[in-house]
Amino acid sequence: MFNKSKSSRCFRPCGLRGHDLLGSGLLRRALLAGSAVGMVWTASAWAAPADAAADAGASRATAGTGSEGVEVDTILIEAERNRAAAEAPVKASLDQSQPKSIISRRYIEQSTPETGDITTTVLIAPSIGGIASNGGGVGETNKTTLRGFADGQYNITYDGMAFGDTNDPTHHPASYFPASTIGSAVVDRGPGAAGDLGQANFGGAIHYFSPTVDDQFGLSQKITFGSFNTQNFVSTIQTGKLDALGGTKILLNFDERQSDGELSFSGGDAQNQLIKIQVPISEKWQATLFATHNRTHFYQSDAGPGETWAQVVAYGKDFALNDNPKDEHYYKYNQQRKSSDFDYINLKGDLGDGYSIDNDAYTNFYSNQTESVNDVTGLVGAANTSAPGNKKLPKTDIGGYSKGNRYRVFGDILRGNKDWSFGTLKVGGLVETSSTDRHNLLQDLTQGIDDLKYSSLTKPVVANVSNVKTLEDSSWLQYQMFADFELRPTDRLTITPGVKYVNFDRTVDAAMENSGVANFTRGPLHGDNVYDKTLKFLTANYKITPDVAVYAQYATGFLIPSLSTLYVNNLDLNALKPQETTNYQLGAVWSSNNVTIDADIYRIDVTNLSVADPTGQFYVNAGNARYSGVEGQAAYSFDNGVTFFANGSINAAKDLTAHQGLTKVPKWTDAIGVLFNQGPWQMSLSRKQVGRQVVAYNGGTATTTADGTFLTPGQAWEIPAYTTTDASVSYDFGMVRLKLAAFNLANDRAITTYGGGLYTFQAGRQIQGTIQVKY
Repeated sequence: MFNKSKSSRCFRPCGLRGHDLLGSGLLRRALLAGSAVGMVWTASAWAAPADAAADAGASRATAGTGSEGVEVDTILIEAERNRAAAEAPVKASLDQSQPKSIISRRYIEQSTPETGDITTTVLIAPSIGGIASNGGGVGETNKTTLRGFADGQYNITYDGMAFGDTNDPTHHPASYFPASTIGSAVVDRGPGAAGDLGQANFGGAIHYFSPTVDDQFGLSQKITFGSFNTQNFVSTIQTGKLDALGGTKILLNFDERQSDGELSFSGGDAQNQLIKIQVPISEKWQATLFATHNRTHFYQSDAGPGETWAQVVAYGKDFALNDNPKDEHYYKYNQQRKSSDFDYINLKGDLGDGYSIDNDAYTNFYSNQTESVNDVTGLVGAANTSAPGNKKLPKTDIGGYSKGNRYRVFGDILRGNKDWSFGTLKVGGLVETSSTDRHNLLQDLTQGIDDLKYSSLTKPVVANVSNVKTLEDSSWLQYQMFADFELRPTDRLTITPGVKYVNFDRTVDAAMENSGVANFTRGPLHGDNVYDKTLKFLTANYKITPDVAVYAQYATGFLIPSLSTLYVNNLDLNALKPQETTNYQLGAVWSSNNVTIDADIYRIDVTNLSVADPTGQFYVNAGNARYSGVEGQAAYSFDNGVTFFANGSINAAKDLTAHQGLTKVPKWTDAIGVLFNQGPWQMSLSRKQVGRQVVAYNGGTATTTADGTFLTPGQAWEIPAYTTTDASVSYDFGMVRLKLAAFNLANDRAITTYGGGLYTFQAGRQIQGTIQVKY
């Protein structure tokens, strides 16, 4: 077994940098000291915890505009209309017009990892696949799928604003929002209404909402310790209504974490600061100012995580990097530094006579500076990849590269509503610009020689152009306009037709481009593509009784090609069209007293699948596909605080041209569990399974898989299902809350992904203990 000792570089708690909002070390000490005093002074003032319905209400996030143009608190109020729905980890709304899973803050706080991110908060939902592959919660090791659609094929929004990379709308979960900044989440399994805006209105959406700004003053300090030398500190300040500022309320949240990680020499640290200010301008107008900053530093191969089977046999499933500077697996040769921010100003108000307006002006930023070797697939001590060939350096020197990716996005979303007794007209639009610069420069890692001078404020200055793999600027300008009319011909029936026009103009201006596409000639590249489409929507919801509703949806979706499709030798030949979807869905919701049940059936037809032309000269649209399945979720709550829940899905995706299943699409998901909420006690036990999926081997030579299957390049292989069982228990003393949680109790280490000859595995068993002091 490979020696995975990390003593040579254990991480200590990292204070916030000078440019951050506050020095959190001082803040923690102040909060802890204040908590101790408060325990003595005010312990007797704490009443017993409220009942389940009140707890559910306390978990409601109130900021931001969610799917279908309504605020998330409205969604939760309707969804949590009885005990079972309030207690269920996922639930639906009787008003919904497409399949949803609504997840409250209370479930996130009780049953998901304190060190989690946007992915871990939604894994319990049906048709969601994914799992962590490095225990500890630091680093980019988490991804999710939605009905088999990969990250980048569906929107991810925060307080109603979509974000993602500027090459394609994929995401870096560790680089934006830790779990402490998620007030609630809504998984929309469909493209929504016309008013759902974002770059990837294609396979659905996951909407996240910021925490509630409370009316009352409060302080909270959470400290979590766990497996793999994991530590997490979350400090929260609620000012309550400030009379001197006209009732303004402010929320401050500071999240610091560090972990050695389960994979060898793959630890890191991260800090996040969040501020949210709500200003009541008048009785009918309110402004919200929001800003968050995130910084991460971790050790991980640029291609990782992942191991070859030879590495698994030799070193075990926890192998990733080592502490040998003469080997290409040396952790200091494989590290990433990232920073990001997400900021907006929201203004909304009532204009009278049924008119209202809501506007978000926003920006987000992402910076990634990566140092990586060329290849980490070899065994320790095997021949190293050589340094850049143009330099007169020993061939035994370890070669690698320095990669930078930095972008800034600005946008504005304007929504206007007009209410009548018989319906509501919703109109608006989005305009958004981006500016991105990327570079990839060869390095000699052994001697630390490179041709790069780069900081967060300047572009690369290159002395030797032969060492440049990529030096690229890109940008976009997109706008979207929509109109929905929510027609209510009767109290029971709602019909919503809608239309949306999307126009997306993307430009690349590269002094040097090296895409990796077959037969692509390295050199400068300058190109521009414009994509536009008019999308149509029609939804209906009918309440058979006050407790039973049925709904139907027809909607079209649209996904522009990745930036990499411009990396071609002859731009004139690249007439690639966006991929498109047509969605058909039917569902029903029953929510009454102690039970909540919902189910749906869907079919999604995909056209214009994009693939690389065999000559490598351009990309083409080839073939159609179909996604289909059934989904359901249910919960039953007893009067003694016990709630049983279950959910599941059967999912299929098929290439209709090649007449074969699509890869990386789980064939099913299922979850089952029990929750207990009674007085100061909270407990949870859940089991989630993600079904078998077909993967394709895309290596250059034949190989043998973990189960002995012999694969040739391009051949498909099916990996088995993987299961995780989680449990937690907490007790609230009033000012102090204690929690103990365990994730992957059975210590399953199943294969979760496979590609290019590399395997990733479930993270092993993790134990976390949390103490929260509050007043």
